[in-house]
Amino acid sequence: MRSFLQAKGKVNKGIQATIRDTPHRFLAYNNGISGTAEAVTVSRSKDGLCKLEQMRDFQIVNGGQTTASIYHAMKKEKADISNVTVQVKLTVVNEAEKVVEFVPLISRYANSQNKVNTADFNANDEWHQKLESLSRTVWAPAASGTGKPTRWYYERARGSHLDDKMRSGTPAKQKEWEAQNPVSQKFTKTDVAKYEHTWNQLPHVVSKGAEKNFIEWTLARTKAGAKPAEQGDFEALCAKAMLFRIAEKLIGALDLGGYRANVVAYTLAWLSRETNQRIDQRKIWQRQVVGERLQTAIKTVAPKAYNHLVEYAAGRNVTEMAKKEECWMSFRDTKIELPSITSDLEPSGIVAGTEKPPKRKDRHVDAAESVLRVREELWPTLAAWGEETSRLQKWQITICKSLHSKIVKGRRLRQDECEALLDMLDVARDKGFEK
Repeated sequence: MRSFLQAKGKVNKGIQATIRDTPHRFLAYNNGISGTAEAVTVSRSKDGLCKLEQMRDFQIVNGGQTTASIYHAMKKEKADISNVTVQVKLTVVNEAEKVVEFVPLISRYANSQNKVNTADFNANDEWHQKLESLSRTVWAPAASGTGKPTRWYYERARGSHLDDKMRSGTPAKQKEWEAQNPVSQKFTKTDVAKYEHTWNQLPHVVSKGAEKNFIEWTLARTKAGAKPAEQGDFEALCAKAMLFRIAEKLIGALDLGGYRANVVAYTLAWLSRETNQRIDQRKIWQRQVVGERLQTAIKTVAPKAYNHLVEYAAGRNVTEMAKKEECWMSFRDTKIELPSITSDLEPSGIVAGTEKPPKRKDRHVDAAESVLRVREELWPTLAAWGEETSRLQKWQITICKSLHSKIVKGRRLRQDECEALLDMLDVARDKGFEK
């Protein structure tokens, strides 16, 4: 789904010119529109011609830009469209449950006039609709020194930010609307996929490019049965956007020598792993800024990420090598000395109990002993929960299973493994694990 792309593109300019100069040739020059309906009513005249009387649940699947261009010419340019004829291909989908399946395919294979990206086909997903609704109603806290709250605008339909601005009214109202919905706070579906996959430590997938990354993220989210977005999800997503954008700015200023997109993804994925995803997104949202210490951490990790990418490529194409999981796997455990970022992390969510290890700050025994004090069944249960909900990464699930196996066999537990396991349990309980 896309909003009207205005009359700036070559195709839309051509449509406008045809309407203005040779409207009688519109049918010959234009591919028309494709639409679907759940049911239609037709009548037949005495001379045998069919007439379409009524349609139920009609929607334009392909040709939205044609329709919007005609409307724009009529309303904005005051053009005479009485001689404009548009051909329509109408598909009747009389099984309601098939609509969701057929509409994207019809759109994908229709003879489109403007380029349609793969991400455009998922705009009507319930998750995306809810996220869009939140972005239109949730005000971000005023950034320090501005005193003016703004919105983070989720552009579900490509081009809708400009379209909504134009619809807001007079130039003065348009200026006011843009101040409330700044372009710098606009993000798209492919941006969402990029932020989420980076946070979930999949920078090699992010490095495949916007469209391929979006497809993989969508498939994973669908498989996991993702629930509609809630306000907390929206605010966390905006915090990730702020993290990503400040990283782009900081790393760009370092002038490392290129591959900024890959370096950003690898840097933030490393920090996500290093902190067990405990970077305090709530604090970033409330302050509308990324803390200075966290910014310093980004600048510390980025050169290491850059050097790793170049060295791993070993003379081959760096951007291609960055797409390989092995490239990420060989970087994720790199030891990097960071400045203290404790103030930028979420507090532990552990509640003390007879079968639950204490919070890190309250632990008076070593990590291995803390793990052994917990009932053995907790760890495979945690691994199963992580797989079912997709709220743990593959490497985290592997650690759960591996350490459980060691415990059962009575093998010695390494301190670093146990620390990682306990921190993972903290994060899991914050995300809803209740065992």
